[in-house]
Amino acid sequence: MAPLPFLAAMAALAPLVSSPESSFVLNVQRGESLQIVNLTCEPPGGLHPRADRACDALSLVDGDVGRLSTGGDVICTLEYDPVRVRATGTWRGEDRWFEAEFPNPCVLRAETGPVFDF
Repeated sequence: MAPLPFLAAMAALAPLVSSPESSFVLNVQRGESLQIVNLTCEPPGGLHPRADRACDALSLVDGDVGRLSTGGDVICTLEYDPVRVRATGTWRGEDRWFEAEFPNPCVLRAETGPVFDF
């Protein structure tokens, strides 16, 4: 006899073991230093230390990193310490790509929230 209960159990587990629909590779380069982490959403995870917060922020902009903003009144110094960032991946099955340079880490955090905060 075919193991139907086993096959039914495996089919029920398939959504739990499938890969997330939303995932990014995030790069932050500051001077000679380069940090790279992966972020998965739905469910939040990867190596990003604040994956929950980063995924929440991305959810508000449909995974469009270029539309992120803290919306708060952040005051940053005029210090020039450039930070270059890149995000490549998918959001709910659609390709996403973002690259930008910010004058310093404070401006980066003010404009992208927790996404590149690692």
